[in-house]
Amino acid sequence: MRKMKTIQKILTIALTLTLSTSIAQTDCNKCDIEKVKTVHDNFDNLTFKMVNDFLCTFDNSCETNIEYSQWSNEILYKVLDKEPELTIKVLDQSQLDNIEILLDEIESPIHDFDYQKIYEKVLEVKTEKDFKQKVLKSIELAAEREGIKIKK
Repeated sequence: MRKMKTIQKILTIALTLTLSTSIAQTDCNKCDIEKVKTVHDNFDNLTFKMVNDFLCTFDNSCETNIEYSQWSNEILYKVLDKEPELTIKVLDQSQLDNIEILLDEIESPIHDFDYQKIYEKVLEVKTEKDFKQKVLKSIELAAEREGIKIKK
């Protein structure tokens, strides 16, 4: 009887943790300019949660929101430049459902950036997953569109 109660408690805790994680993952407002503002305002003290909350806002439906589209694209590149390790860590560890949209954003920058410098910073990030390679490829494509060849 005592063993059964212990098992029930363990299952209850496991279920609670699973549900709270699922709920947390779905708590994302697409095209949320406030998340862009939060990253912008805390640029020198970014956290995993801030970057995750920012990255999850990207969506194809945001194309009609010019202010969000332009500012979020610019901030995405600035975060990649300033915090490449944190950005890749978020991509590796989060369960974002918009990875392809983020890669498209990286491939289509609104402003000119130092693609070579950003590429080199991302290249230095140590990770076991393939998100880094996808990000690097997207930076290469962005540079190519500007007539720049990335030196590997």
